[in-house]
Amino acid sequence: MRISQTAPQRSRKPAPRAEGSVERVRCVLMRDERYLLAKHNARRRENRSRWALVGGRVRDREDPQDCLRRELIEEIDCRVSHLIELGDWQHREETHRIFGAEIMQDIKTFDTNELSAIAWFTLAEVAQLASAGRLRTGFEFAAIAAFERQRASGRE
Repeated sequence: MRISQTAPQRSRKPAPRAEGSVERVRCVLMRDERYLLAKHNARRRENRSRWALVGGRVRDREDPQDCLRRELIEEIDCRVSHLIELGDWQHREETHRIFGAEIMQDIKTFDTNELSAIAWFTLAEVAQLASAGRLRTGFEFAAIAAFERQRASGRE
């Protein structure tokens, strides 16, 4: 009797990461008391019309800060000198590490392969988007509020 072996099929899903690891990074970007949000070219149709923080998936063995810096350059051609770690949030069983940065440059262009739109919002406008269910992950407003608290504590 002959037993044939077939090569294992590759899964499109990334390999599971160690417990406590970070799968995605996002950034609260602030300029002139406004926050940058983006609409991502998402696979899920319902997410295409929702606003989110810029960022992306962490590659194997990539440092979260290095990943975020790479994503900011790729998506919106933005370089940041100083990132403030705001914490981790969960969304769809993935850990998102959120950073914040105050920038001087205006962001007007973006990678259309990654994003379909970008816009600047006041804190009150982000709160309205959250109330209307127009934010992608649901933690965007909380992350922006955490950034506001960090900034306020730094001024005291």
